[in-house]
Amino acid sequence: MPPLPEADDRCDPAEARACVGSDVFACDAGTLGRRLQACHEGCSHGVCDASCTADGVKLIYVVDTNNNFLSFDPRKLPSDPFHRIGKLACGTDWSRPFSMAVDRGGVAWVVYDDGELFKVSITDAKCTPSGYVAGGNGLRTFGMGFVTDASGGKSETLFIAERGGDHDLATIDTRATPPTSRRIHAIEAGTENNPELTGTSEAKLFGFYPRDADPSFVQEIDRASGAARGPRWTLGTSSLGFVSAYAFAQWAGTFYIFITTGDGSSVRAIDPKTGLSRTVMDQIPYRITGAGVSTCAPERDSGGP
Repeated sequence: MPPLPEADDRCDPAEARACVGSDVFACDAGTLGRRLQACHEGCSHGVCDASCTADGVKLIYVVDTNNNFLSFDPRKLPSDPFHRIGKLACGTDWSRPFSMAVDRGGVAWVVYDDGELFKVSITDAKCTPSGYVAGGNGLRTFGMGFVTDASGGKSETLFIAERGGDHDLATIDTRATPPTSRRIHAIEAGTENNPELTGTSEAKLFGFYPRDADPSFVQEIDRASGAARGPRWTLGTSSLGFVSAYAFAQWAGTFYIFITTGDGSSVRAIDPKTGLSRTVMDQIPYRITGAGVSTCAPERDSGGP
């Protein structure tokens, strides 16, 4: 009997990791290296699949300028959907949260206005340094959102939108040690303010674009090119005035926008099916700068609690 052929040791040279069965292997210039991780839920696109079993992983989470870390459960509207989990003690005394995203494992990734990126538990608000080098690849502050790598998939990627004149779209490899960033392309629908991001389990990335002189809007962003895709859903028909803080997340097919203007802080919602927007909460006591929702969140309203 002839010997069994050796396993194919080739991999995509553009990727740092590859799946072989249910294991993750290093990929070095197109050749498989050592095994990095054994996956229990399967392996996709070089990462272990996550099964959305962490407590509370399907809610929206927000952070404000006073370091309050809260969950936001849209099912509780019109009653108070906010629940304070704790107070972040991540950054320096003078730094403040700038944006955040939540992964499928129940970890919130919070970037501060000095560029430091932390991992935060959604259960008790405890912080852990991520190891990301502030300003790595020229990316210091940015909007953030996790997106599944394929529709209905269990692996995901963290996309970021650079704050600054270039309006670059990039990714952060949250599985690398330390986490590393990679630029993709300029975001086509750029305005005077960088967009905040949210992603879905249908592998779609959306940006909320606050505008001072025209209606603010939401639009899909092509993950490969930064190009604008599909319709533009506006937040009302007129300008909101100067927007001093904003955050953004999707839940059950609705976009929730946390926004602070000269009139105070509020929560707005856009229904992309109808294009209609509304104010769901007014004069809230939080100046929210970051919102995150994992790709475990529902894509459409089931009508249940």
